[in-house]
Amino acid sequence: MTTEEMNGYKLRITQAGIAELTVIMLEMEMQWIQEAVSSYDAGNTEEFLDCVSKAQGTQVELMNVLNMENPVAVDMFSVFAYINKLLIQSKIKREPQELSRCREMLGKFHESFQKIADTDKAGPVMEQSEKVYAGLTYGTHGLVESSMGGHDYSV
Repeated sequence: MTTEEMNGYKLRITQAGIAELTVIMLEMEMQWIQEAVSSYDAGNTEEFLDCVSKAQGTQVELMNVLNMENPVAVDMFSVFAYINKLLIQSKIKREPQELSRCREMLGKFHESFQKIADTDKAGPVMEQSEKVYAGLTYGTHGLVESSMGGHDYSV
């Protein structure tokens, strides 16, 4: 994942509600899995293992935040644990063990959580973060993204 893509995720996280945070985490995990498969196809084992580890870290975090008092969350935990098992097998065997299937399952969760996020009106979890408004301006050194907190970020 490029620095620019990570910065995009970070920006979204600062402005996201709880459901949107789950959407972002699912997107990040799916991207790590896709990059793992691409690295494997390119013969880069170290990058493959790194991407799988990052996907697994995201998967474990998704499992940790589930409210296990909710019966739906218990069912989700079972699927997430299965995905985690496949990620572990991929690391041990150093090859993609049904990673495309993992990505497909995560995509279904992503679709569902995106619908939930679209109806979430609770506002951002990080209420104290700077508000970001749309638009970039041209600065002397390139594009400048400004926030309502008075900080400018050059691109």
